[in-house]
Amino acid sequence: MANKKLKVAAGHYHLFHRVAPTVANAKGYFAKEGLEVEISATGTDLKSLQALIEDEIDIVIDLKTPVALQARDRGEEVFLIGGFLNTYPGIFVGAKEIRSVTDLKGKKVGLREPNGVALTMSSMILKKAGMEPDGDVIFIPHTGASSFRSIAPKLDRGEIQARIAHKAYANDFKRAGYPILADLEEYLPNGYQLRAIAVKGSFLERNRETVVGFLAGLIQGYRFMKNPENHPEMMAIIKASDLEFEQDMDQGMWEEEYPLIPGIPANGSINVAGLQVILDEEKIARRISPAMTVDRILRSEYAQEALRKVERP
Repeated sequence: MANKKLKVAAGHYHLFHRVAPTVANAKGYFAKEGLEVEISATGTDLKSLQALIEDEIDIVIDLKTPVALQARDRGEEVFLIGGFLNTYPGIFVGAKEIRSVTDLKGKKVGLREPNGVALTMSSMILKKAGMEPDGDVIFIPHTGASSFRSIAPKLDRGEIQARIAHKAYANDFKRAGYPILADLEEYLPNGYQLRAIAVKGSFLERNRETVVGFLAGLIQGYRFMKNPENHPEMMAIIKASDLEFEQDMDQGMWEEEYPLIPGIPANGSINVAGLQVILDEEKIARRISPAMTVDRILRSEYAQEALRKVERP
């Protein structure tokens, strides 16, 4: 029987978002499930959502959860079947003269892109400190990668006074005298379902076995990435693929474990508590209706079945 062909896409242009399926292709995890998987990037979450709705792609591998929740709330048949980033291992670091979050009033806070995770997380921290993100600070987008090597010089030059960075660099910042203003894993002890795998309901109904097979292959890709011993081979797979490092990427971030890999779920599942956190935020912001619930969008049984398949003796 011929392999089932799947079109999957990432919404984000960052290379990291496509590594797991690229690894799964290269290692034969998808082929073992009888799948041929074509991997692309639409460029934005909204483009991914539209392509999914219009059946131009079969699966979105990294849909931002607020985008998915809003779509489901307004009646689109979009469902979340697995996790991608189930938490954000990050810190909020300040310039050396900054001593607390409230010291940032009137100051500049760096972002990587205008509407990315750094904006979400920075705003959360500012609000908890009693500040208004839209008026008390000035957000500066396009300030490079979230590494020590990228951020520290900008803090020193006064281009920004704070920024979200990857937690992997916390000790580097501390040793150099930069204050850690917040640890996001302490702010979010139950995790934070930033991005997830999304599928259209009608596709799920027609292709259960295919979806489970895809998730089984992806879970193996996740686990391969999360094993530090596999890092050299993972880098060889990336370099042999059509993936390209972004122009604003600090390629040194890939010399060892990429700092966001700990946020990938080894079991491929959604972090339900972390999804509920975002759902509650969206309700407070009145971007979704009070009637919206996690049960209306979550289809956890597919990842559970895939996990059993992967772990079957």
